[in-house]
Amino acid sequence: MSEEEDIDGLAAEYVLGTLDPAERHRIHVRRQMDAALSAAIGAWERRLAPLNEQGRGITPPPHLLDGIVSRVTGEAAPASDVVALRRTSGRRWALVVGGSALAACLALAVVWSVTHQPAPQEHSRLDCGKLYKDFWQTRDPQTYARTPPEQLAGISRMALRAFDACQAGDEQDAKALLARLLGRSGERPSPSELRRST
Repeated sequence: MSEEEDIDGLAAEYVLGTLDPAERHRIHVRRQMDAALSAAIGAWERRLAPLNEQGRGITPPPHLLDGIVSRVTGEAAPASDVVALRRTSGRRWALVVGGSALAACLALAVVWSVTHQPAPQEHSRLDCGKLYKDFWQTRDPQTYARTPPEQLAGISRMALRAFDACQAGDEQDAKALLARLLGRSGERPSPSELRRST
């Protein structure tokens, strides 16, 4: 340690009051003869003066000094002040593990929902109105004239169900109903209807 650092350290201890009385007296005498030490003490007094001003008028409680002295000297505190430590239960550990598991599950659910979103339903590629209209217009009127009214009503209901399925976007159901209708009416589907229904 250099002499300058030693003088600065001694000055700081002198101003803070951490020197024992004999050393403090020795530094006080040396200060009268050593200009560098006197300047260092003056610098420390100027640095710490604002702190000293803030503490004026505040009186520490009487038991504070006794507590500090007992801690510094290593004397044991009275038994009445000792608080027994309780071992923590496993409940805190269980809460940590449970919370972590819940967070992991939520993260997994978020990742899964982002990566496995259902494909947006495509709007029906079939022209439902045209399909329904073509069904009735391409049939042989003689065949329908010979069809009993109850059967004709059933065919009409199935054709409406196929139209509703097509409108709902369920092309597969619409095509299946159309195929059943064509089979029930006893007519063979036209090549264009076969292409649309497959």
